[in-house]
Amino acid sequence: MSEQNPVYLRWRAGRPQPEEERFDNLDAALDAVEARWETLQHQVPQILDHRRILMLSTAELLTMAEEEAPAAKG
Repeated sequence: MSEQNPVYLRWRAGRPQPEEERFDNLDAALDAVEARWETLQHQVPQILDHRRILMLSTAELLTMAEEEAPAAKG
């Protein structure tokens, strides 16, 4: 995946309009998702590129979180 800056984390926090946060790069956005996963997993998180085109869907983020979980426990 080629990285274009910035990237955006978008999620739905119970309002019609999604919330969005800007990050300098994909790594920073993924770190934010990981840190807030307990809350975000229920709020349809997505990571968007600089044009606001979907880079990582909720399903892809869920898969990544599940892959990280066994590593964290071990």
